[in-house]
Amino acid sequence: MATVIKLFWNICLLRVGPELVPPRAWFLLPIVITHLAVNVLWLDVAMPRLSFALALNAALINLTVLAGASWFALYIRRHESRFPATLGAAAGAETFLAAVLIVAFGLTSGVVRQTVLWVFLLWSIVVVGFILHRSLSCKPWFGMMLSLAISFASAVVVQTMLASLLPAEALLPSEAVE
Repeated sequence: MATVIKLFWNICLLRVGPELVPPRAWFLLPIVITHLAVNVLWLDVAMPRLSFALALNAALINLTVLAGASWFALYIRRHESRFPATLGAAAGAETFLAAVLIVAFGLTSGVVRQTVLWVFLLWSIVVVGFILHRSLSCKPWFGMMLSLAISFASAVVVQTMLASLLPAEALLPSEAVE
């Protein structure tokens, strides 16, 4: 377990790339399940009035957009065999960052909390961009732009698919409603 955490920490620090992530189902499946669980937990911390079902759907949509866009980009570059390692690295790194963000979010409030949120969002985009850059064998700026596009597309798809199901107060932070 410590080896896996160290691997994802080094990916988050841009020290190693997705090529070190085992491209096997026995490794990918627990990462995907943990990714979903941590993201549902993150949504519960960030938006406590959001129902479990909507949080799970949002996490599933985010993962699906990440997986679909990554696979498509790898397919275009004829690197489909790199998909399991790419998805494992991206999901694992995002899980690691989300877990740290949950702790940081609980220790902060106000402007500091919002700053922490933005720092982690940008860090996540950079890490996924780095992973895509290494997986696609492309320029780093292209990986970053693709990561930004995936993040934006994911937010748009979640908003489009779930907006009619969300009560307005569910999107407000807990301090705003009290």
